[in-house]
Amino acid sequence: MKKIYFYSIGMVLLLVSFFLDNWVAGFFVDHKIRFIDAIAIFIHGVEGYILFLLVLIILLVFGQKKRILPLLLTFIFYLGLTQLVKVAVTRQRPFTKFDFPDLGESGINRSFPSGHSTAAASLIRFFEFNRLLLWVWVGITVLFMFSRVYLGMHYLSDVIAGLILGYFVSDFSIFLSEKLRKRGYL
Repeated sequence: MKKIYFYSIGMVLLLVSFFLDNWVAGFFVDHKIRFIDAIAIFIHGVEGYILFLLVLIILLVFGQKKRILPLLLTFIFYLGLTQLVKVAVTRQRPFTKFDFPDLGESGINRSFPSGHSTAAASLIRFFEFNRLLLWVWVGITVLFMFSRVYLGMHYLSDVIAGLILGYFVSDFSIFLSEKLRKRGYL
């Protein structure tokens, strides 16, 4: 699929998700499952840098050394852009409006976009060398996105924005490192 289609579909989903945010959050307040609670709380404790470290190890094991510089650039852009947008938007998290369990989160005005979703999505492109790993990572990304909404840490639009931002960050990082290599800087 061409990138323009992916980003176009993503933007449409993002616009639609803004209309569904409150309904989805309310649904998850009323529909909790203990087994899913445990998985979602585990994911809540996994920070973005852990995902990047895991992917770095996988890339080294599979001999994908040429992907390490783009991974490093992606990590830097992920951290910077995610925090920049969070500060600029200052959207309150759903647990401040709905009756979600308290997970001791202090960043109540840092909902948009989801940092967990951005981190997971920004790593998808690094598995293009192996179809099975690619689909496993897509599944992990969807699980991260679901868990953030399920716990009331993010609205649906927050995780979709994280998906788009994360994929864009990796696209840009890979593009930039290819340009630098072609010009002989690397």
